[in-house]
Amino acid sequence: MEIEIILKILLSALLGGIVGLEREISHREAGLRANILIAVGSTLITVIALKLTENASTANPTGMIAQIIIAIGVIGAGVIIRSKFEEQGLTTAATIWTVAAIGIGVGSGYYLISLLVSIFVVIILTISKYITKIIENQKKLYAYIIKTEDKAAIIIEMRKIIKELGIRYIKAKLGKIKDGFEIDVLLSTSENKNKEFVEKVMQLQGVIEIDSENL
Repeated sequence: MEIEIILKILLSALLGGIVGLEREISHREAGLRANILIAVGSTLITVIALKLTENASTANPTGMIAQIIIAIGVIGAGVIIRSKFEEQGLTTAATIWTVAAIGIGVGSGYYLISLLVSIFVVIILTISKYITKIIENQKKLYAYIIKTEDKAAIIIEMRKIIKELGIRYIKAKLGKIKDGFEIDVLLSTSENKNKEFVEKVMQLQGVIEIDSENL
């Protein structure tokens, strides 16, 4: 019986490692070690919960399994907050949640489906990475010269617009001019989002003028 549990732990470590290796190669948070530990821990708790049910008719394994999901949810929320709700943090949180589910699947005896989900996760993460690169390569560099009356308020609002539109920030420079301030901004984005950015910035109170140039 203990051999079966050991084999489950080893399989769980392997599947968690498959996903973790992809994360490690991509230089993302929650890499190889983290994913192995999450998978193994989830499997062990699931196995213990099921064994307790066999020995005590009143025991409820779903309660312990639910605690795994809640705990991973808390960890995922921390990752998302730390990443300031960026896509990278959301992907990491979703990955560790899925790895925990894979660990629960192994612990419950669903070996084939756990293996298939692990492979599927790696395929999705790999394909999406290349698709993102293709999209990034299609983006252009845009230089903006924004003349404003107030530097602090405009910079804060401008950052909100950049985040809202999902534009990649390159760099910015602030200078004092006769009638206020001049902000030089360099962004990487698409033509459509460039137009949206210009329109939204022009609507901000205190913006005097904005010039945009495609580099």
